[in-house]
Amino acid sequence: MIIAENKSRAHKSFSKLITVVASILVFSGIILGIWFYIFNKNHEETNDAQVDQYVTPIMARITGYVQEVRYNENQFVHKGDTLIVIDNKEYTSHLNMALADVENAKSNVIAIEKNVETTANTTSVRQSQLVAAKTQVWKTKLEYNRYQSLLKEDAATEQQVEKVKADYELAKAHYEEIANTIQSAVLNTSEAWAKIPTAQTVIQSKQAVADNADLFLSFTVITAPYDGWVGKKMIQPGQMIKEGQTLVSIVSKEKWITANFKETQLQYLSVGQEVEMSADAVNGRKFIGIIESLSPASGARFSLLPPDNATGNFIKIEQRIPVRIKLKENDQQTDFLRAGMNMVVVAEHK
Repeated sequence: MIIAENKSRAHKSFSKLITVVASILVFSGIILGIWFYIFNKNHEETNDAQVDQYVTPIMARITGYVQEVRYNENQFVHKGDTLIVIDNKEYTSHLNMALADVENAKSNVIAIEKNVETTANTTSVRQSQLVAAKTQVWKTKLEYNRYQSLLKEDAATEQQVEKVKADYELAKAHYEEIANTIQSAVLNTSEAWAKIPTAQTVIQSKQAVADNADLFLSFTVITAPYDGWVGKKMIQPGQMIKEGQTLVSIVSKEKWITANFKETQLQYLSVGQEVEMSADAVNGRKFIGIIESLSPASGARFSLLPPDNATGNFIKIEQRIPVRIKLKENDQQTDFLRAGMNMVVVAEHK
């Protein structure tokens, strides 16, 4: 009898305990449900969010053999740091030939200018000679006229007149020779001056070729476009690379969160609004962010082949709008975050 009574009491006590526990669980569930209802009513949440960073592929702009690789995989680099050096012998040779053509074209212009200067000096001398020759013509003509008068008066012989006439004819021929020489020199000078603009254009053309060769030579040194981390090391010294080939990718220091909220949640979000975030990679850590911008279109519209069902079997799908969120913490606090990591974003109604 005693044992039966003890069992009955124990059973009653256990039943009471179960009842109390069940009551507590039900009450807790109700409280939790009410809290979730109130929370969800005043907050918008999405777990469709990731960490974003710029990932820039560095491509070769020329073809050649890799001479040096100056980075390690996953290394942090600064803007302007040399990443890869391509063998530049061929491109240096092209530049030297182009520079030689420039110097040759410049020498041609100098030669033309010196020729013009020499011709001008010669013309100046000939002008002085022409004045002297004209004076000589005038003198010999007077002498010839005088002797003709003397011959009419029988004061001079035919031989003397012929000699004076010959001197006069010789003076005229000398004058015409100098005049023709001056005319030819002026013509040559004009032609030389006309050649100078063409020769200078040739210099500009050759200089453009040299600048282009120098530009291609600069492409043999590949540098980092901004501060960031290099990705996987895909090339080695001695490897042949081609123009347009991707050599390495750089991930920027700048980070932000892209949260894809449902279109029905968008009415509760605004630029400058503060949001709370958590990362799947870190338990219990909260991050604060500020909404920077809202996408002008849904994520589907930015895809290569946006879905556009034009058939009669239309199914309405709730769209998501990308929202860009700036991390409020400094770089040290968010250093462990990597592009592509999952985030949970919670925004309180304003």
